[in-house]
Amino acid sequence: MIIYTPLPLSDVLAEDNDIEVKYKETTSGTVKLQKNEEGAWIVDRLVSSNPNDFLHDDYQPGTRWKEQ
Repeated sequence: MIIYTPLPLSDVLAEDNDIEVKYKETTSGTVKLQKNEEGAWIVDRLVSSNPNDFLHDDYQPGTRWKEQ
């Protein structure tokens, strides 16, 4: 991957360490969750090799996580 940007690499690839993150295994793959300011878990990312898994509403980024 090539990144063309005038920003320093440390700014482009910086991660927020203040955000609580956890990973959940599901039948569709691995879901990365982040805790928001209200204490709710929000879907950040789905890691799956099946393209159809990305069409599920439960795994869309920004969706509030329901324990499954």
